[in-house]
Amino acid sequence: MNDQIKEKIIEAVKTAGVDDLVNFSIDCPPDSKMGDWSTNVAMVLAAEKKQNPREIAEKIIEELKKDKDIKKAEVAGPGFVNITLVEEVYYKKLSEVLKKRDQFGKVEQGHGKKISIDYVSANPTGPVHIGNARGGPLGEALARVFEWSGNSVSRDYYLNDTGVQTIRLGESIYYYLEKDLGKEVEIPEDGYQGAYIADVYNEIKSRYKSELDEIKEKEDIIEFLRVKGLEILVEGMKKDLQLLDIKYDNWYSQTEIQESGETSEIIDKLTEKGSTASREGALWFKNPSDPEFEDNESVLIKSDDKTLTYFADDIAFHMMRYNKGVDKIFDLFGPNHDGHVARMKSSMKVLGIKEEQLEILLYQWVRIKNGDDLVSMSKRKGNFVTLKQVLDSGVEPDAFKYLILAQNLNTPLDFDLKIAKDRSEKNPVYYIKYAHARICSIIRRAKADGVEESANADLTKLSDPKELALIRELVKFPDIVAEINETFQTQALPHYAYKIAKLFHDFYSSCQVLSDDKELTASRLLLAHSAKIVLKNVLEIMAIDAPEKM
Repeated sequence: MNDQIKEKIIEAVKTAGVDDLVNFSIDCPPDSKMGDWSTNVAMVLAAEKKQNPREIAEKIIEELKKDKDIKKAEVAGPGFVNITLVEEVYYKKLSEVLKKRDQFGKVEQGHGKKISIDYVSANPTGPVHIGNARGGPLGEALARVFEWSGNSVSRDYYLNDTGVQTIRLGESIYYYLEKDLGKEVEIPEDGYQGAYIADVYNEIKSRYKSELDEIKEKEDIIEFLRVKGLEILVEGMKKDLQLLDIKYDNWYSQTEIQESGETSEIIDKLTEKGSTASREGALWFKNPSDPEFEDNESVLIKSDDKTLTYFADDIAFHMMRYNKGVDKIFDLFGPNHDGHVARMKSSMKVLGIKEEQLEILLYQWVRIKNGDDLVSMSKRKGNFVTLKQVLDSGVEPDAFKYLILAQNLNTPLDFDLKIAKDRSEKNPVYYIKYAHARICSIIRRAKADGVEESANADLTKLSDPKELALIRELVKFPDIVAEINETFQTQALPHYAYKIAKLFHDFYSSCQVLSDDKELTASRLLLAHSAKIVLKNVLEIMAIDAPEKM
C-alpha cells in the first residue's frame, strides 16, 4: 500500500512540473485525524530548490485531489502533505486479507534469493545465557521475514569449539575430577567457576567413567574432558534454543573447518592477493587497498607458525557459506564483536564478496531486573543468568520472545522478570494473545448460532470510526514486512501486533459483532476474521503461538 501511495505522489509531483524528484518519506501521522498518510516531499524539494515548501505542497495537493482514490489532501505545519484515502480503497485491500488468508503479508521483495543467517552462535564453554539469547528471537524473526519475502533461508550456527577458552574449560572440569578424588585443589586461574561445570563433570563421569579411568596422563585427561564437556554443553544449547522454536539447518564446527584445510586455503588466497603481512613472527591480515584499515590488522596465524586464529577460521566459515550459492550473508552478533565487523567486511571484500552481500548486525547488552536490582553477569565467574533459568523461573518462551523483540536491537535491554512472568493483560504478549482468542470465540459463537462467514458480505457497512481505524491498520501488514526487509528493525512486529490487538479491543467494545442485523453481522464478522488472520500471521513471524482459547 505504501508503494501505491508513493506512486501517486510521484505522479502528482511530475504533473505539478517537478521533474527531478528526490528521495522522500511517507509515514502515518501520529493522529488519524491528520489523515492516513503524511509525506515530507514538498519540504525535501523546497530545500533543494530553495523555494517555499507550502507553495510546492499546494501544487502537489492540487494534482492529488484529481485522483479518485484520494478523499482529501492538505498542507500541515511547515509543508507536510497529509493524505486521506477514500474508504473504498481500504475495503478493497481488506478483501485481499480474506482472499490470501495465511499468505497475506507475504511480499516478493526477495525475488527468490538464497540467504544464510548466523545468529546466537554462543561460545560453547557454557550454557546459553541471557545476553546470547537475545540474538535468538531477533535472528529467527529476521529469518522468517526473509522467508515471507520470497527468499530461501539457511540458519547457520558457528561453533567456536577450539582455542584457549575451550582448553580452560577442560582444565576447569579437571578441577572437579581432582576434587572428586579427594585432593586439595584450587580452581585454575582464569578457569570457569560456574556451578554448571560441576554438572558437566558429573555427566561426563556418568556417561564415560570407564573410558575416563583408562586415561593416565593429565594432559590426555584434560583433552578428553574438554571434548566431552563441549559435546554435553552443545547438547544443552540445542535443547535450550529449541525452547524458543529455534532449529538450525547447519552447525559449522571451527575444529572441523580447520581440519578440512578450508582455513589454510583461504589464507593462501589472501596471501596471493597481497593481503597478508608477516610481523612479530605472526601472519596478519592486511588490506593494501584500504589505508585506513592499517590500525585494524588482525592475526591469521599466531607466532608459533601453526595456530590458526578465530578470525582466520571465521573468514573460512563465511566463504564456505558463500560458496554454497548464497546471495547474501547475515551475521547477528553481540556488542563484544564490534571490532570484528570491520575486519570481516574488509577480508570479504578482498576475496571478492560485494559489500551488499554481507550484512552484520550488532545487538546490545541484556541485563536482568530482579525487582529493583540488576544482576551482573560473568560466564567465567559463574554468576550469569542462563536462558533456561529465566524460562524455569516462570517466564513462558512466548513472553521472552516478545519482550526481546519489542526493543530496538541497537538499544541495551533491561529484561524485567516481573513483567515477563505476568500472565494478565498487563503483559503485552498476553494482551495480543487474548485478542486472538477473543476473535476465535466470536467465530465459534457465530457458528453455534448458525451464522456462517460469507465472502459476499457488504464491507461498505463498516463505517464506524473504530471499524475504519482497524481496517486501515490491518492492510498495512505487507508494508511492515517490506520495511523490515530494508531496515532489519524487527521491533516493528510486536508493536504492530499490539496495535492491532488494541484496535480490535476498541472495535469490539464499541461495535456489537453479532446482532439481529444480519448484513451488519456478516460484515463485522468478516472484519473480525481479517483481524484474526493478520494477528496470526504476525505472531507466526515472531514464532509466537496464537491461541484459540485462553
